[in-house]
Amino acid sequence: MVRKHSFIFIDVEATLIRGKQYIIEIGAVKWMPNGEQQFFSQLIQPYKFKKLNSHIQKLTGITTEQLLCAKPFHAVIKDFMKWCSGDTILVTFGEFDRKVLEEELKRNHLDTSFLYPIIDFQQKYMIEHQIKEQPSLAGLMEKLQIEMETQHRALADAVSLFHIFKATNGETIIENQKTDEFGIVFSEFQQLEDTFDLNISYVSGKVSSSTIQVDQIKILTKQLGFDVFEEEKTDEQGEVQVIQKIIINPNEEVKLFLNSVIGDIKNKVLITRSGLKQLSKINRLHHCYFPKTEVMTMQHLLKNKDDLNEFTFKNLSTQSIERKLFQLIKKHEKRIIREYEKRNLFTKEKVNIS
Repeated sequence: MVRKHSFIFIDVEATLIRGKQYIIEIGAVKWMPNGEQQFFSQLIQPYKFKKLNSHIQKLTGITTEQLLCAKPFHAVIKDFMKWCSGDTILVTFGEFDRKVLEEELKRNHLDTSFLYPIIDFQQKYMIEHQIKEQPSLAGLMEKLQIEMETQHRALADAVSLFHIFKATNGETIIENQKTDEFGIVFSEFQQLEDTFDLNISYVSGKVSSSTIQVDQIKILTKQLGFDVFEEEKTDEQGEVQVIQKIIINPNEEVKLFLNSVIGDIKNKVLITRSGLKQLSKINRLHHCYFPKTEVMTMQHLLKNKDDLNEFTFKNLSTQSIERKLFQLIKKHEKRIIREYEKRNLFTKEKVNIS
């Protein structure tokens, strides 16, 4: 079946000005259903721009003079939006491009909806091959034996992404990773006087275009013992320092719980509070490792610190945690559903023909 939509492979170059990222170049390749390609490439003059950072100038080859002659963001993005019109799916390599585009559009009081759906193909590739280290465009081009063009210019990087997508059968990878299922993992880990207090909550269910269905909620609360050791260490000046080391004792019940979550989360979207970093120490302690899968964070979805701080469950009973989790998921279900739509994750609904 011939696809109906065009893929747009996009890359942006940006520079840090007054503590914020400003886009200085947009490059894109449109791959149409009939196989034809169109190209977009424009430099952008950032707001109140004076001089380009020397590192960015050296990396990209873009000069201050070129940017001073370029159009401002709001003019270039209108050209780009017009060029993108139609049934399109944007494809990036990494989270940076989506993040900086969203920020720049909001800063200019422009609608972000034309960006969606948008797919991070770096994440899709990592899931497909179950790798933890983020691959680079140049590394994949070399691995796939694709000739490289000039790197660190927006259009050249967009073209590289297009070639990688075709060489890896990217469309099939995207389709195979679509899912309506999710698993939410929240953890809290706190050192007390004699133990470490651990709480892990796991919620699984399904997302539809209108609602979220919660299938199960599992909660584990455990106190982990620890031992304290003192270790002598000599610093660069030759002085001996005594360092206190804490060794946390693993727990079989925690290991079983983690393994049950890991087994269930495969091929689902993993939703966390702000990533798995907080749980990584517990995972390593129990030799439990999460599979590479599509990840969302409530930190990204909610933006608001007060909303994010609601996902705290210290000193609550198991029943209270279950109730609060269910209420919070229902409260923010529209944001989760919208993110599924933005990432083009929904599987096609089956139509029964009688």
